[in-house]
Amino acid sequence: MRPVYLACIDYNGAWGTYMENDIYSKQLQQKRLDDAGDFPKVVLVDTVSMCNLRCSMCFHQNMKRKKGIMPWDLYTKIIDEIAVENKDARVWLVFFGDPFVIKRTKPNIFEEIAYAKNKGLTDAVLNTNANLMDEEVSHRLIEAGLDAIYIGLDAFNAETYVKLRVGGDYQKVVANVLGLLRLKKELTSNKPGVYVQFVVMDENEKEVDDYKRFWSEQGAIVKIRPKVSWAGMIDAPKQILDNKDRWPCHWAMQTLSITDTGDVVLCPCDLDARFVAGNVRKSTLKEVWNGKLKELRTLHLTGQYEKLPEMCRICRDWQSARSDYYSLNPL
Repeated sequence: MRPVYLACIDYNGAWGTYMENDIYSKQLQQKRLDDAGDFPKVVLVDTVSMCNLRCSMCFHQNMKRKKGIMPWDLYTKIIDEIAVENKDARVWLVFFGDPFVIKRTKPNIFEEIAYAKNKGLTDAVLNTNANLMDEEVSHRLIEAGLDAIYIGLDAFNAETYVKLRVGGDYQKVVANVLGLLRLKKELTSNKPGVYVQFVVMDENEKEVDDYKRFWSEQGAIVKIRPKVSWAGMIDAPKQILDNKDRWPCHWAMQTLSITDTGDVVLCPCDLDARFVAGNVRKSTLKEVWNGKLKELRTLHLTGQYEKLPEMCRICRDWQSARSDYYSLNPL
């Protein structure tokens, strides 16, 4: 049974009780709870699982599974199948790392982007903390044809940033993002779409308005989202809804997450690969998606949450699987 009143983020800074089923309704409006069908709408590819920061809202620094780089033959196998099954699937070319940490001679992230685009994929995207995204990187991203880049910034001032993005350089990141936006104008390129992401936490929630105003004026798209717990691995105190009132999880319904070894894990929050549904070296993505993961989707859709794997049973991230976007231009 779903609650009559839910607590949700007021992105002007307050936390309170809102109109009936607000979080649930938002996720429905964003079509995040539909079953993707026989092939996922979103595929996350672990091209590199290393990162240069130790962010407070992230589990990466405590990740136990071995960090690695996806071999080229495995990467191309994945992209080739997506190109056949659904070229419009959103493909994240990083699952849980930063794409610019390892600058390989061959392959590198720019060649991986170009390969995906040459295969006809329409929505190849990256996420990054942008500390290593200098002018050369920005040039190569545009040349490779990247569709969108999501930059974790999470603050409007340097003092807050260094507390949250531990090891990062606020001024450098701001300069790198502004440099990418400027370069797009110089080259008259409409890609990649530049998204700056703000994860709302106690430490930064008073900065949301200034952040939205500044980055919108610079031409970026602002993404505001709740903090997640990474399936209970870190504290997310504003996830106040009880699991007895839960609904199907967006990540279970629509996303396929592949580690650098080809293991398909439970969801994007299963960073330590605690549940492995199959391996795409041995099977196709479609076979794995319609195997154990389909069984789990059925449990979600029929409300049989007590039969889910333990990490899914106790996870509350389903209530944080949503975002709001702000832009001065039509999205």
